[in-house]
Amino acid sequence: MDTSKPPRFRMFLYSGRNIAGCLLALGGLGLFFGGVIHAWWWAIVAGLYGAGVLGWPHSDLAEKAEQAELTSEELAQQLQKLLDRLARGLPKEALEVLRNIQATLGELLPRLDELRDRGTISGKDCFTVTETVRRYLPDTLGAYLRLPRLYAQVQTLKDGRTASQTLVEQLHVLDTSLKDVAKSAFAGDAEALVTNGQFLQSKFSEKLAFKV
Repeated sequence: MDTSKPPRFRMFLYSGRNIAGCLLALGGLGLFFGGVIHAWWWAIVAGLYGAGVLGWPHSDLAEKAEQAELTSEELAQQLQKLLDRLARGLPKEALEVLRNIQATLGELLPRLDELRDRGTISGKDCFTVTETVRRYLPDTLGAYLRLPRLYAQVQTLKDGRTASQTLVEQLHVLDTSLKDVAKSAFAGDAEALVTNGQFLQSKFSEKLAFKV
């Protein structure tokens, strides 16, 4: 038995379907106590609850997150589309980290082929960048979005944290990893700029000294 997954009944209690059904059922009870309906009131209340449960729109955000097909040439563009589609289902703290991740990827992705050809980014780091967009982010977001929003925000897991807190922590891991990749990839260019500056300073300092 897999105890790592939350009980389905508890997830259902937190779901939008159950909440919608309960609200409609309460409306039916209000009609009964208000004297509007009399006969078969219990069937009407049950029917209203069922209508709420069955009529609540199914969210496919998790499927969209996990089924995103991303090619090497379209990674940056598809990443933006992915985040735009999923933003409304994610907590504010997660969105802030996602924007940081997007900014780092925005620096790396357009130059990824160049960095790889020049040998300034390792194969492992290059794999990390592409798989973050193709798999790591979609899988992480998809796992979170399968949970009812209320459940994810208030129900504590075995480690005492909510699913929302766990999501933010996992995104921080990806964010830190990508920043380390960027730092390593651009370190050579940064050193070259410093070296060039030292050369220019030495070169023109000699000319200025000669003129004086």
